Amino acid sequence: GSAAAERALVVTEGLLIYLTAEQVTALARDLHAQPGFRYWLIDLANPRLLAYMTRTWGKGVQRGNAPFRFAPSEGTAFFRPLGWREEQFRSSMEEARRLHREMRMMWLWRLIGRLYSKRKQEEFRRMSGIVLLERE
Repeated sequence: GSAAAERALVVTEGLLIYLTAEQVTALARDLHAQPGFRYWLIDLANPRLLAYMTRTWGKGVQRGNAPFRFAPSEGTAFFRPLGWREEQFRSSMEEARRLHREMRMMWLWRLIGRLYSKRKQEEFRRMSGIVLLERE
């Protein structure tokens, strides 16, 4: 095989949140079984964001029969035993600010966020993000 085929990038943006943990586990294993799949790009939410989205968008999501399911409490560590490690994490909030696409009143959330501990600030930062996983 060519060198390029040994470094393929798999993109599943917008998919994992709709799967169960068991389905994500199966997908992670299936992708890892392909030796040419070196990188996997995903978006990932944490349980706090999942609960918020379910509360605010719940009825619309139920009508579409596409409930939000996957938001592992362990974050990207969920993928480690499946052969994938976090190579890079980009916070959705930070990227929105960088691209001048923040939600209204985000400045207030940033201000309030300064009152929290560093650990809690990091938890908020990692509420949602784009993750580049690399096979181990």
